[in-house]
Amino acid sequence: MTSSKLYRNLLELLWNSVNSRGVRLFLYALTVALIFPSSRFILAVVLILTIGYKWYKDYRLQKSRNFYYFVGFIAFVVVGYVISFVNVKSVNEGQIMMRPLGAGIDRVADGVYIGRGEGFRGSIEVEVEVKDHRITDIKTLVYPDLISVLDNQIPEFKKELLEKGRLFTPAQPKMLRGATETLTGYFNAIQDALSKGTPDFPKYDWFSSIFLNSFIGQAPNRVTLNALAILFAVFMVFEYTLQSMLTPGTGRSINCYNCGSCVGVCPVKEVDGIQIPMGLILLTRLGDYERVMELSKYCVGCGRCALKCPIGNSGPLVISAAFQAAREKKGKAFTGNKGNTA
Repeated sequence: MTSSKLYRNLLELLWNSVNSRGVRLFLYALTVALIFPSSRFILAVVLILTIGYKWYKDYRLQKSRNFYYFVGFIAFVVVGYVISFVNVKSVNEGQIMMRPLGAGIDRVADGVYIGRGEGFRGSIEVEVEVKDHRITDIKTLVYPDLISVLDNQIPEFKKELLEKGRLFTPAQPKMLRGATETLTGYFNAIQDALSKGTPDFPKYDWFSSIFLNSFIGQAPNRVTLNALAILFAVFMVFEYTLQSMLTPGTGRSINCYNCGSCVGVCPVKEVDGIQIPMGLILLTRLGDYERVMELSKYCVGCGRCALKCPIGNSGPLVISAAFQAAREKKGKAFTGNKGNTA
């Protein structure tokens, strides 16, 4: 294979990948998972269910082997979860026994350690200095709760810690918005920092750490859920616009006002609950080219819709472009299946 042919094949592979909504969805989810670790579990479940449903349909229709790969992946996840669960349970029991609470500070070596804990609005990060088996200084590095939680619990707790020189469980805070989560997160951050200075402190093995961080990440919080809702809305607007722009001839569907003027002059008007031609243009915008291809035979191609449309959209042209996209997609699927069975 020459370098030019390899280059063309690579460009074709990249274009087909970008032109596939499933690949773009995976890339979006991967990007969000990297930005928000606490969203990984939600995104993983959505992706698994989406891919599993699609491959199951392909298996029912074409006996595609992808479904077997999916079953194998699910088996791997189940086995990995069981192995991780056993390791996590054992490590958690050991960590409880060696928590640096009270006299446990005697096991903490002198030094400066950084720890994290989950507060009301996100991760709280602290830097703890230990000298002669005493807590001598605590610096708050990251504290997102300051903007929404009245700051009257942390200073008092920090003052008591420095006076006693050791960590203890704080008393129940006053009934203020987010105060309990904030104080608990601050306490957990200090405990996490001190545990890093404890020799032989139980830790998760490499498999459990990689598996849990890859598929589950952190527990979802309200910040992550709000961010996912916003990103989902942005994705819907961007994705369906991009889909029409990438498919030749279907970009006109974005301009549709949904006014229904074309339906009023169409001699067909409605088929199977879909208004003609407006319904087919909207289906094209959504990327459901197969459905458009199925109903395109009812369009008589008179062109009355183009004359009535306030922006000059031609229903037959959009339908024809969607029909061509569906035919090309089916042709590639047929070619791929034929190659696999040869």
